[in-house]
Amino acid sequence: MAEERALAPYEAHIYDVKVKKTFLEVTNEKTYLKEVIFAKQAFDASDSLQKCAPASIRNAIVNVALTGATLNPALQQAFLIPRKGKACLDFSYRGLTQIAVSSGGVLDIDADVVYDKDEFIYERGLSPVLTHRPFMGGDRGKKKYVYATAVLPSGIKKFIVLDAFEIDKVKKTSQAKSGPWVDWEDEMWRKTAVKKLYKLLPQTERMSTAVAVLNAHEGIEKPSKAAELEKRFDYNQEKTVEGEIEPEKKLCPTSNQWENCDECKEKSTCPEHK
Repeated sequence: MAEERALAPYEAHIYDVKVKKTFLEVTNEKTYLKEVIFAKQAFDASDSLQKCAPASIRNAIVNVALTGATLNPALQQAFLIPRKGKACLDFSYRGLTQIAVSSGGVLDIDADVVYDKDEFIYERGLSPVLTHRPFMGGDRGKKKYVYATAVLPSGIKKFIVLDAFEIDKVKKTSQAKSGPWVDWEDEMWRKTAVKKLYKLLPQTERMSTAVAVLNAHEGIEKPSKAAELEKRFDYNQEKTVEGEIEPEKKLCPTSNQWENCDECKEKSTCPEHK
């Protein structure tokens, strides 16, 4: 019989039993098994993700369950990315709108960018107006506005419009000054508009969690919701049955076993055993 391969440190955190237990509290085992496979594929392909803080790895996977998003690369809804030594769950514009609709707060939600050459009419008041006719003759010029619209279950329509100045303020506040803001700027404009519009919509647990996670990882703010999630799923310390606190066990880099294992023959020099 082939000898069972020891888990790499990051794999141990992906398959953490408490992560699985928490995951199954909000979804089923079939979904859990699919998502951990997608998570492992993401970590296997990224050396930077593998080096991320253990608690952040577990938090990111749990947040997949709490938001109802999927890491399926074919659907491109959510992604695991390294950011300042932490594994972060990020959402595409498509993923964020899917969470909003599937959580039941809205029937439909959308956003679009307005360029200089587009025809755009925007009026506020008791009878608000929003008309956008994109320019179809080639180069549309610079991005000028972005708007998000939503249809509530009651049939009422809500919308919000942000100008380039407001978007630039968000971009400057965010820690993510490279990556999506450079490579996928239109999508980031749309995501920002959807997050702003959500404040005017019926609040749902999944969408609130997704917005809190995005804001926390982007460094825009530290919402109480995100802080609560980080505290709840931070396994750096575990409570014993007696109620005492003991440090989390670590994987020994020499033997790839837990630090209290008998197999490690390098305990005198291994930093994990000191």
